[in-house]
Amino acid sequence: MGIYDREYVRMGPHSRSGLGSVQFISFNSWLIIANVAVFVIGAFLSGMARPVMTGQSIHPDAVHRALVVDRFPSPLPPAGGGFVVGVFDRETGQPVGTRRFSMMTPLDEFGHFSTARGFFAMQVWRLITFQFLHSGIWHLVFNMLGLWIFGGMVEQYLGRKRYAAFYLTCGIAGGVSYLFLNLLGAGLGLQLPGVLVNDPWTPLVGASAGVFGVIMACAFIAPNAVVLVYFIPMKLKFMAYGYVALAAYNLLSGGNNAGGDAAHIGGAIAGFFFIRNAHLLRDFFDVLGDSRKPGRARQRSPRSPVNHAEVDRILSKVHEEGLRSLSEREKAVLREASSRGRGSSS
Repeated sequence: MGIYDREYVRMGPHSRSGLGSVQFISFNSWLIIANVAVFVIGAFLSGMARPVMTGQSIHPDAVHRALVVDRFPSPLPPAGGGFVVGVFDRETGQPVGTRRFSMMTPLDEFGHFSTARGFFAMQVWRLITFQFLHSGIWHLVFNMLGLWIFGGMVEQYLGRKRYAAFYLTCGIAGGVSYLFLNLLGAGLGLQLPGVLVNDPWTPLVGASAGVFGVIMACAFIAPNAVVLVYFIPMKLKFMAYGYVALAAYNLLSGGNNAGGDAAHIGGAIAGFFFIRNAHLLRDFFDVLGDSRKPGRARQRSPRSPVNHAEVDRILSKVHEEGLRSLSEREKAVLREASSRGRGSSS
C-alpha cells in the first residue's frame, strides 16, 4: 500500500471532499452531538424552569436602600418566557425601578454568559458553557448546519486537537468581545457606535461565535471554493467576509441582536488570527507533556529503506494534530516515502 492509498491522506486538508464531510469519530461530530444533546436535555428539564433575573432598572438614589420586589405573576410563564416586576423602597413604599426575569432551566441558569455573572461574579466557566446553549430550535439548527458544512474542512486542516482548541478559543473570544463592549457601554457609559448599552445581566448563549471562527478559517483554507448562499453560487471567501460585514454593520448601527453580533465579530477575529497562527494552539491540551520538545527518533539517512512503521506513526500524527504539527524531519520522511511509494500497492 502506497502512502496515497491511506484514507486519512486522501481526506487531508487539500481534499475536495473536506467541505461538509463529518466523520462520526471526529471532534466536529462530537460538537454537534453535544449541542443537540444539551438542547434535548434542556427540553426535558423545561418543567424545572424558574425565574432568573436578566435585567434591572433601579433609580441611582435607591441602589443602597432596602428594596422589595413585587410578587411574581401566577401562574409563571413557561420555560423561555419572561416578565417584569416592580421594585419598591421598603421604607417609603414608593416604586424605584423594575427587574426583568426569564424562565430558565437549570442548564440555562448555570450555563449562560452575562457581564454580571461571568465578570463581576467571576464565574469564568460560563465562557465555555454558553457555547453549548441555544435560545430555540432554529438557533440550534442554523449553528449546527454551519458546523456540519464547514467544520470538517477545518478539522482536517488542523487535526483533532488543534481544531478543538481553535473552536473553543473562537467561542471564548466571542464572549470576551461581548463583555468588553458591554463594559464600555453599560459600565463606563460611553456613547460610541458598536458599544453595548444593554443591561449587564442580559444573557448570551449560542455556538455562533465558534461557527463564525470556523467559517473564517475555511475562507483561508479554500478561499475559492464555491458555496450556495440562498441558491446563489459564491466564493467561500466572499461569503465569509460578507457575513462578517453584515454582523459589523448591525453591531455599529445598534440593530436587533447587536450583542450576538458582538460575539460573532469576536469569534471571526479569533478565527482569522489563529488559522494563520495555528502553532499557538499546539499546547492547548498538553497537560502531561510539552509537544515542542524534539522527538527521540534519530535522523534517518534519505537513502535508507523506508520505515513503514515510522511513516504510519507520522500519518497518525497528521490525522490527530494536522500537517502543521510535523517537524522538518517528519516532513522529509513523508516526502521520501511518497516519492518511493506513489505507485506501489500491496
